[in-house]
Amino acid sequence: MPVQLDVGDWGLFCGPDGKQLVSVGGDPCGPVSARKVTKNTPRRLLLDESRVARALQSGDPSTELVSHRGSSWVVTLRPVITPRTGATVAVHAAVSSTDQELPDPPLVGSWEWEIERGPDGQPTPNRRSYWDRNLFRIYEVAPDVAERHRDHWETGEWANELIDQADQMRVNSSIRDGLQDGLKGDWGVVRCLTCNIVTGYGSSSPGLRHLRLVGQIVPIHPEDEQIIMQGFSYEVPSTFHDLALEQDAGRVDDVLRGVMELAGEPMAVVDAGTLDVLMTSPAWRNEDFGHVGGLGEIASEDSGVLHSLIAEVASGSRNQNSMRIDLNRGDGSAQNVLLTATGAQLGGRGRDVVVRLDL
Repeated sequence: MPVQLDVGDWGLFCGPDGKQLVSVGGDPCGPVSARKVTKNTPRRLLLDESRVARALQSGDPSTELVSHRGSSWVVTLRPVITPRTGATVAVHAAVSSTDQELPDPPLVGSWEWEIERGPDGQPTPNRRSYWDRNLFRIYEVAPDVAERHRDHWETGEWANELIDQADQMRVNSSIRDGLQDGLKGDWGVVRCLTCNIVTGYGSSSPGLRHLRLVGQIVPIHPEDEQIIMQGFSYEVPSTFHDLALEQDAGRVDDVLRGVMELAGEPMAVVDAGTLDVLMTSPAWRNEDFGHVGGLGEIASEDSGVLHSLIAEVASGSRNQNSMRIDLNRGDGSAQNVLLTATGAQLGGRGRDVVVRLDL
């Protein structure tokens, strides 16, 4: 049955002027044109009279008694605010009759990323993620860990510890592609990604939850030292998948993940342009070479040498390239390893490289 937002339903509006719906009655949808799927009374009171648009601009919650076609209605608006800059990224909105008890809106957590840019304007591995309280509730982070991260997470820790290993490549490559689109001027586009996240981080009872991330990139100017991503997340049924995830599944390849799971040597998939580590094998993680993030960060010597080696493989001028390199472990020690890079066209927009370490 097509999605329909009716009286008594909570709708989650986002995008420019709140013209897109991503959830109705707690069920994920779209992003879809809000006008096309909203029935007459809520369409008139929420969209035609610009209440959702005004709530997006002001960030102010409100409950208002209004008259429409001889009847009284209660219009309730609950903006979703980012934790760092206080930007409004979505609005929970509902129209209900005066004698109807409206339930609380579904739990939605907001987030904000700050990604530093290098001298060439490209994103660097220096990334911070800020969460609101609802997002900590969704992830069920242990209280002591949550307190340490009230200010921010280093994004590498979030990606490595709180994204299910089977989805890490999908999440990292999708974010990578979204950042490149943003640098090309593709701003304000609502992007959705579903993945499994690890709940209970820092506790003795970890679990899994299927989450939807909805976000957009703030306009980027040449002089900006950071790229800002803003958005929100909420739980969705395990059977629900965004199209981006389905497209990514083909390029991530369960085959590649299976090979890496069986590999005895530490292996990782690396973005040739940024040296971001998109996916790691169990052996890599067991050797404690750091979180998913930048390979250049754990290299003891000048990362420019490593970057040149990987770029040469990615360009196709060589199928494989090797060098000895000192890599830093999580405990602060360094180990000299033989790093071998092999080109791999895993994504539709960018050349990725598989690296193997011989210890």
